[in-house]
Amino acid sequence: MNAFVRHLSLPLAAAGLSLALGTAQAALPTGTLSYVQPSGVVAPDEVIDIRVVLTLSEDSSALTFSSDPLTGFDPADLPTEGAYFNPDTGAIEQRPYAQVTGAFLNTFFSCTGTFTDGCGPSASYSFEFWVSSTPGNPSVNFLPSFTLAPGGSTEYVFGQFVPAAGGAAPGSYLWHNTGLTLNFIGVDADGNTLLSQGFHTIAQSCPAIDDNCAFTRVVEVPEPSTWGLMALGLLTMGAWARRRR
Repeated sequence: MNAFVRHLSLPLAAAGLSLALGTAQAALPTGTLSYVQPSGVVAPDEVIDIRVVLTLSEDSSALTFSSDPLTGFDPADLPTEGAYFNPDTGAIEQRPYAQVTGAFLNTFFSCTGTFTDGCGPSASYSFEFWVSSTPGNPSVNFLPSFTLAPGGSTEYVFGQFVPAAGGAAPGSYLWHNTGLTLNFIGVDADGNTLLSQGFHTIAQSCPAIDDNCAFTRVVEVPEPSTWGLMALGLLTMGAWARRRR
């Protein structure tokens, strides 16, 4: 199944840039992504966190780097060219790096399934990326340094499905694929910023876009009897509060 891919893009000069995923480099780290809770039942107004676990392969190189200056990579594995937004032409050009100064992690997802309508919101849900500065949950987007040993695992929040106003319609929803990429930034000979976004894919969940490995949620509404019990409980609490007053 073909699918569009959406990145959380880092602005490059005056333009947003989202490049195609790069071909995997043999010496760069590789692993797997799995959903922490691949299935479940949710309420119509419940925001759904998409938590994933990254596990590096035992025979992978370590995912250990820092930026400014860049450390942790063999120079032979770094990109030789990066994208430059030319403000004079309004076009994105590929230019040779004079120096690669930093790396960062970034995430993407394939626009398939029923949570969203392609890459846009459906009648029931919209999708929101999480970034490393978002309080309350860990994220890996745009992290300029990271450490994970071969065979090691780390959990992070990739994003959220946010129900539409009034709540999601009852039913089953599914969504397939997310991935984690290694990206590089640097300068050309004139000091212009160059970006290699999506240079190397470290891991993906459900890469075959198969319903058997999809992230799924069932939206249920309370049965009429449940609503009655809830109403009775609220009335009881109100009567108790009035007696106390």
